Amino acid sequence: MDEHATESRAWSKVAPLPFSLHIFQPAQTTSVCTKVTKVRLQEGIPPNDACQPGFFKAFAGNIKCSKCPPHSHSYGEGAAVCRCELGFFRAAKDPPTMACTRPPSPPRNVLFALNDTCLTLEWSPPSDAGGRRDLTYDVRCQRCGATPEQCRLCEEDLRFLPRPSGLTGASVTVTDFSAHANYTFEIESLNGVSGMSLFPRQVAVITVSTDHRDLV
Repeated sequence: MDEHATESRAWSKVAPLPFSLHIFQPAQTTSVCTKVTKVRLQEGIPPNDACQPGFFKAFAGNIKCSKCPPHSHSYGEGAAVCRCELGFFRAAKDPPTMACTRPPSPPRNVLFALNDTCLTLEWSPPSDAGGRRDLTYDVRCQRCGATPEQCRLCEEDLRFLPRPSGLTGASVTVTDFSAHANYTFEIESLNGVSGMSLFPRQVAVITVSTDHRDLV
């Protein structure tokens, strides 16, 4: 018997190995990663964790990006606050999560009632409060003569109850007026961002003559 035959029979008697060999195959993570990326983009989080335009993250850390509040937008990645649209504002104490707001429209349906001792002005709230709840009113007065050149401010000559500015109710009572005079009252609606607007003030105007025929 030759050597090669003997060696072949020897290998055939060797016991099988106690383990099996497997070819390593990398895990299929592409679809999972794609799904995670899509979800993150839907939440405004690009792969690098910076918020995409239209979203913001007010506080650093592992938190979701938030969609910009109404009337605001972010124009670059990684925004910490959304900028207000033209004509809308955010007051100093407003949180970045609050919608941008605007000044209110003027009061409506101004009426007056006059007797010998007092004049009462009443009005309806504005049709647009600007998206805020901190609505107040200011009342200004002019006393005019026969021509516009004879008009002058008259708040100091009159007494306003409860006061002429910062009113939370839609009425005011005026006393100490003169007889046979013309008073023009401007009533303005205000809120927390009224002082931030560069647009002209919007007011409701009413002129009252103290020798009006309805005087009782």
